[in-house]
Amino acid sequence: MNPFILSGYKSPKYFCDREIETERVLNAMENSRNITLVSERKIGKTALLNHVENLSNNKVVFIYIDLYPTQKLNDFIKILANKLLQKLEPFSEKVLRNITQFFKSINPKFSIDPQSGIPNLELSINTVREAEESIHLLFKYLRHSQKKVTIAFDEFQQILTYPEKNIEALLRSEIQNDNESCFIFSGSHTHFLLSIFNEYSRPFYQSTEIMELKKINIDKYAPFISNHFTENDKQINTSQVEHIYNINRGITYNVQYLSNKLYSLEVNKITTEFIDETLVQIVKENEITYYNYRELLSGFHFKILKSIAQEEIVEKPFSGSFLRKHNLGSASSVKSATTILQNKGLIITDYE
Repeated sequence: MNPFILSGYKSPKYFCDREIETERVLNAMENSRNITLVSERKIGKTALLNHVENLSNNKVVFIYIDLYPTQKLNDFIKILANKLLQKLEPFSEKVLRNITQFFKSINPKFSIDPQSGIPNLELSINTVREAEESIHLLFKYLRHSQKKVTIAFDEFQQILTYPEKNIEALLRSEIQNDNESCFIFSGSHTHFLLSIFNEYSRPFYQSTEIMELKKINIDKYAPFISNHFTENDKQINTSQVEHIYNINRGITYNVQYLSNKLYSLEVNKITTEFIDETLVQIVKENEITYYNYRELLSGFHFKILKSIAQEEIVEKPFSGSFLRKHNLGSASSVKSATTILQNKGLIITDYE
């Protein structure tokens, strides 16, 4: 198999570094401290959560919930209900009776997926009051399980898009009553995520431990890459490994993707020429995506995005020198445009 995993989780052998971060999350889980996990996109937040779940063994019930597909509170309730049902205890007739009794006020209905055999729980929710009652009962059910549980909400900032109001307050009131569970909040839109936990007026204000996931250091990543190539009789030298890392600016997914493509080449020796040619191929494969950005953005927004890309890192995007160099006009217009680009996840700003 290709050792450079691009999605999912295989085993610790195919997971690079993160010893300090892993220990920190495991310690928080053991001591019931909540964590907000922040980083740039494609740095490896989900992989870290998968790795932690793998290492936790049977000491804790680890429940990973991806909120990205959810669009309203009912979606949140449905996915949380089914994850609790599937993970807290093996499904049986006794469990079915207990759950039916526990959630009787909101008319639970069960079904079994005929292919996977996984149970599915549907709750009857027609009003805001029923939704709030459902949330309360789900967290009450979690507390009554008397098990050590960690729930990782990935893409937690998605709750900000729900049409319902007071979602943050509703969840905060339930989470703060749970003294045994650990809750991990992560997401790909850092500024939105941090606004939930860092703004004084918000219910979750300073209620979690903030943990920044930085790029894997090249001193750790380079041996990881080299070893996987050499273990499989593929030659690659140190300067070429460093080139792979640097040309991708240390972004985990991009480093993994290029390494994966290089590993798949039917050659025994990786050269700098192969690396550069493969990178050009990757760019061409994604050409339609880049054209789509140009179509979806206004001409001015695309011009700013292109100007930033040319500079790679812009420390003072509103400075006169940057604006004049790229003929961008007024600082106020650029500031408004960069906010839009940031909200779309097309540029990353310093959030420290």
